Amino acid sequence: MRRRERNNIYIILLCIVFVLTGCSSGKQATHHSVADIHSSKIVAESPSVTASRGCLSANVRLSLNAGGKSLSSSGSLRIKRGEGIQIGVKALGLMEIACLEFLPAGVRVINKIGKEYADVPYADVSFLQRTGIDYTLLESVFMNRIFSPDGKPFPEALDGMAMSADDDTLTVTTKEHNGLVYKFVYEKSTSNLISSEGQYRNGARVVCSYEEFEELDGVPFPRVILLSLEGAGKNVRLQLKLSSFSSGAFDFSPRKISSGYKKIEGPDLLKFLENL
Repeated sequence: MRRRERNNIYIILLCIVFVLTGCSSGKQATHHSVADIHSSKIVAESPSVTASRGCLSANVRLSLNAGGKSLSSSGSLRIKRGEGIQIGVKALGLMEIACLEFLPAGVRVINKIGKEYADVPYADVSFLQRTGIDYTLLESVFMNRIFSPDGKPFPEALDGMAMSADDDTLTVTTKEHNGLVYKFVYEKSTSNLISSEGQYRNGARVVCSYEEFEELDGVPFPRVILLSLEGAGKNVRLQLKLSSFSSGAFDFSPRKISSGYKKIEGPDLLKFLENL
């Protein structure tokens, strides 16, 4: 594989970090109406609240569009609830050459071809500390689950959240918490969570859209997860298309780092992300 192609794959992984960790602080929510009983029931009984799967594994096709350029690669996705998220990227669909891990304590990026890695604790990212974004929230994004930024469990967390509706969708808006506001959009006919959105004061927004739902253990789950960072001079769009997914149990362990790998310091990685 040519060096340019290897670098493109590395950039895909770094863009996932960039989109999911955001870039600024939130803005005030516009509340429409207090949650009514019918709307609360739609959310409380939706798969985004009731699904209890603890594991998810799938093949994944990654497609990135950033700055007018398009990149793509194949790989794998493995999630074990409360333990970690692994996204492995393969060359020619065969050999894993890079890996991204969201772990309870931080993010790990591994470039196997370049023999380098970065460990970035969430505690070292000022934006995450300021807003309270943590692993649990990131895991919810990948698992198609609604979340409360203050950590309250559902359905109790629905109390005080604002809801608005049109003919086809129901939108749930959280209260501001540590300067962040989130919106969750549900399809009324299926009760599926089809969009999660974080809003920012600088005009940017992070949106995660879910498409092409299929049954997984009798519960709908999206085959397509579309992450995008829009506005404030940034426009990054990343699609994860899943196939052959399973909720079968597996043992999770972070990738081991070989002694010959060079460590990239957190500030250098974050500076690179800001310049994407």
